[in-house]
Amino acid sequence: MVITILVSNGSFHSVEYNQQKVEQGSAELLEMKNFGYLQMADEVTTADLQQYLKDYSHRNSHIKKPQFHVAISCKEREYTFNELLDIGHKYLHEMGYDNEGQPLLIYGHHDTDNNHIHIITSRVAPDGHKIDHNNEKKRSVEVMNHIMGIDETACCSENVKEALKYRYSSVSQFRAILECQGYACNELDDHLEIRRNGETIDKVKLADIEAHQSNWKLDKYTKRRIKALLMKFRDFSADKDDLAKQMHRYFGMSLVFFGKADSPYGYMIVDHKNKVVVKGSDVIPIKQLLQFRSAEDRFQDIDSTISTLLENHPSMTTKELRNHLHRKFHAKLTKEGSVWGETTHALSDEIRSKLESNDKLAWLQSFRPASDVECAILYRFGKIDDPQGITPVSPNAKKIQKSVSMVKSIMDKTSNSKLKDKFFESGIRVYRVEGRYYCLDIQNQSIFCMNDQKLNIDMLDQVYGTPKRKEAIQAASPTQLNVGRVLGSLLTKSGGSGNENRENEVGSRSNYDQIDDERTLKR
Repeated sequence: MVITILVSNGSFHSVEYNQQKVEQGSAELLEMKNFGYLQMADEVTTADLQQYLKDYSHRNSHIKKPQFHVAISCKEREYTFNELLDIGHKYLHEMGYDNEGQPLLIYGHHDTDNNHIHIITSRVAPDGHKIDHNNEKKRSVEVMNHIMGIDETACCSENVKEALKYRYSSVSQFRAILECQGYACNELDDHLEIRRNGETIDKVKLADIEAHQSNWKLDKYTKRRIKALLMKFRDFSADKDDLAKQMHRYFGMSLVFFGKADSPYGYMIVDHKNKVVVKGSDVIPIKQLLQFRSAEDRFQDIDSTISTLLENHPSMTTKELRNHLHRKFHAKLTKEGSVWGETTHALSDEIRSKLESNDKLAWLQSFRPASDVECAILYRFGKIDDPQGITPVSPNAKKIQKSVSMVKSIMDKTSNSKLKDKFFESGIRVYRVEGRYYCLDIQNQSIFCMNDQKLNIDMLDQVYGTPKRKEAIQAASPTQLNVGRVLGSLLTKSGGSGNENRENEVGSRSNYDQIDDERTLKR
């Protein structure tokens, strides 16, 4: 479990950050507590929450940065959000932030591989005094260890034992093993002092460290492999910290840099999988390693790749493009655009429109229409005026049977007067083409001709009424119908009360309401 106290400020900017994550769909508000009148409001904005916290914090005007913002993260999905919520409350209690009346916001984030929560409150207590912040980072770790039942000293001792099993050739390389685990190491006299959060946790004799070191050499094959990985992921990364994160995430290798944070003079590679430590300069000189490309150059390549892919694969969907960009650039693709590192680059309106169209066509194709008529119905349902991109395929028998069972159940249990509404509420849309009824099941993503199933067609005629004019090719097989004429009929806008085209739209809430709106296209 990792606990991180984030930057304090007076504007409660963390609320805006978390609310944006919620709007993007990568987070959710798990708890809102002690926000007075706001909890009774129908709608609460980000500005409302920030202003309330500011007003509350004015109980102590001496505190210039009252925001208390902390993140609690577990390994992957080891803990659910409810479990993290419980841990968060215990943490707040022991840190002194659970006073009665203390405003509290807790967000659950699922935008990384690790479940984590963000907690936001004020450093001001309800009675106006400042909540104790002395040594809070040290206390924070101690509190979390206590909650999780972790003995820091015992853990450190185990980590030292494991580190001694690695192949390393110097005390400095042994230190790198521990430092990549968050420890600080200092050589004092005849021992190595191991510290965390400013506290000495353990000591190891230098003689014991030297007794386990070996003069092993990196073979050419391993050197080429590590170099290739570093060079490849350097081009994926925005900076050295991002590179280190990617190498650890995908290959279990930690990069430990030495010197100033913005200008290190050296580094080591700790390969946890093979339990070896490699001197970085033996693989790639640090100056070469840190030659990162600019975000501008990166996004130019991404834009060029997107254009080429859509030119060569005109029907490519957002999901397919997203997977390709991740493999080639380790970039993300969101509604806002392509994301690399912490920077977002907007897609052009043309590409955004193309992807939206492709996504809609791919979704409609997933209904697996079996005939040109069913394709025409899907074009109508999707409001596609230029019919192309949907083709007849073999239907999914299991899905159709499931839809038929549901339709039959609805028809058996529902009166004629309620049938249209019940169909609509259940995500069923019914179309009539050339005297035959077609069912489009939105939830189950299937489409089929109702006349070919054991359904009560007489009931449908009674509910929707028989056609006012004789169909020219009513007896023709659906696969023989001219899709152009069917589309012409389906896509014609409804006119006045006598418009004959309305007989195609028989699944509406009332006799002649248009049956599809933007909501029906949501997945």
